[in-house]
Amino acid sequence: MSHRLDKAFEQALAYVDKHMHVPVNISVLAEISGIAESHFRHLFHALYRLSIEQYVDLLKSLQAAHQLGFGEQIPLATIATSLGYIDETHFVQSFTDSIGQSPQSFQHAPDWGNFFSKQQPLKSFQAPSENDFHYSVTEIALDPLVLAIMNHTGHFSDIPVTVQRFIQWRQCNALGHNVGHTYYLLYSHPQDNPYHMGIGVSLDSDNFVRLASSGLTDPDIQTKVIPAGRYAMMLVSSDTAGNNINSLLHDGVSYLYRQWLNTHNVELRDSPLMFERLDVAAADGQVQHVKIYLPIQ
Repeated sequence: MSHRLDKAFEQALAYVDKHMHVPVNISVLAEISGIAESHFRHLFHALYRLSIEQYVDLLKSLQAAHQLGFGEQIPLATIATSLGYIDETHFVQSFTDSIGQSPQSFQHAPDWGNFFSKQQPLKSFQAPSENDFHYSVTEIALDPLVLAIMNHTGHFSDIPVTVQRFIQWRQCNALGHNVGHTYYLLYSHPQDNPYHMGIGVSLDSDNFVRLASSGLTDPDIQTKVIPAGRYAMMLVSSDTAGNNINSLLHDGVSYLYRQWLNTHNVELRDSPLMFERLDVAAADGQVQHVKIYLPIQ
């Protein structure tokens, strides 16, 4: 079984094969594949189970492994240069992460069983199994949203710090948890570093006018209008302990891109994936509810 977007990715990956020695350019790959840039990283990870950068590193490591395993005693620095690494240290780290064996070790005693198992992601989309979860997804239309947003650019683990800063800004500007709706705009995949996302609250006309000369002048805050449009919407709820919401959101996003999109004749819209937090004031240990919005045409 193949994913209906396999052919689109084949064109992008053919380009990657020929340009693996230069930095990844998502804009170029999105244009080649015809896939909306806002979704390229999410969709790629859903299909291949690794990021595009990890994919490129794996390709380069597999090429290096052939030189190390079948060639003469080629200096590691020479291989690093030929594959476009900054230096030998970066090559050694990347090879070890991708192959699970250092290049020095592989050169002297290659573990071919492990080597071939590492090529599994290159086989592209794997059919869902009968044990995979199935979610309820509804196609809906949303009116335009006016958001006051604080952006996060940094490590994924530092998001709580940005969230707390945003909560403080809301409190200082009379935008408590019962005012507006809370949205996360996802520009990156959690494995990306730096990770980029926006945390926002919806503003009605009264609050927008009220804040125009005060709260919205904060250098950390920007306004953004999300155009009206169609979405594939999924509601995700945590368990009674409220401690597994992140893993459930990850699974839900993967399901939308990997399975739902594969079986529905819709195209992705170039607008970011969104989460809506429905229980902003929920305390630790309480059930949490989050809506996932996948923009579609």
